[in-house]
Amino acid sequence: MKKAIVTGANGFIGKNLVNELIQNDVEVIAVDRKGANWSNLPNEKVTKVECDLADISELPHKIKDRDIDCLIHLAWAGVSGADRGDYSLQLKNAQYTCDMVKAASDMNIKRFAGAGTLAQLDGLNYIGKDGSTPNLVSCYGSAKTAAQFMSKALADSLGIEHIWCYISNIYGIGDMSNNFINFACKKLLNGERASFTAGEQNYDFVYVTDTIKGLYLCAQNGKPNHSYYIGSGHARKLKEYISIIKNEIDRNIPLYLGEVPFNGISLPIETFSCEHITADTGYIPTVDFETGIQKTIRWLKEK
Repeated sequence: MKKAIVTGANGFIGKNLVNELIQNDVEVIAVDRKGANWSNLPNEKVTKVECDLADISELPHKIKDRDIDCLIHLAWAGVSGADRGDYSLQLKNAQYTCDMVKAASDMNIKRFAGAGTLAQLDGLNYIGKDGSTPNLVSCYGSAKTAAQFMSKALADSLGIEHIWCYISNIYGIGDMSNNFINFACKKLLNGERASFTAGEQNYDFVYVTDTIKGLYLCAQNGKPNHSYYIGSGHARKLKEYISIIKNEIDRNIPLYLGEVPFNGISLPIETFSCEHITADTGYIPTVDFETGIQKTIRWLKEK
């Protein structure tokens, strides 16, 4: 891979992926919404293009290159908070993903890598079950699944190789979101009552550098029409992660596991296996949770 488009290039994942591609001698065309803060990205080997998701049809006119190897689509509106439950917004995201595949075809790009989420696997294993009571935030994972399936069908009809990446619970230095790791760390650092679910569900947290390496290798080496889970290689029960975070901050903090109700399903531990992605792409995670959380907590304290 010598040249790639990255959409959502100014986000936490996007800017790290752009840097990873550059380090691997890939020329990057970075795409983000109008008015985005481009100071996050380097100037060398990066061409910056502004294009809102609603205007994807204009992208082939904005980008004149016709020697692009892969389009890596990260852009997605409403990835956190209440917006995850905005069904109208999430449905538009699914359409935009298909629009992006069509734009790739118009630019003669023969390879498309989409960013999925672990929430898809939660939904596929839970929402369809009789008696399940999903939250509105499941609209996010459901829309990602719709985007995956429809873009895959469209890509096949256009002669484009389709790769889909299930991004797990990413964390690390520079992540400003209110993901579980940041939420739990801030709760304990601020001396709040350490109330959580019982934590019996299987979980996987992946440090940012491993996630980014996985995305790059999937785009580079992933087999056409395959999907890959990018994991840490060491999934475990959520309560074990919570305990590690607590011990890193203050071993004397009492935990109140079970005070928060859990609504969902515990995925089988095999779901988090890296065997498939390692076999096809060469991906091997290198940052264990103990090391990653130490770095993250130090950063949060400094911030």
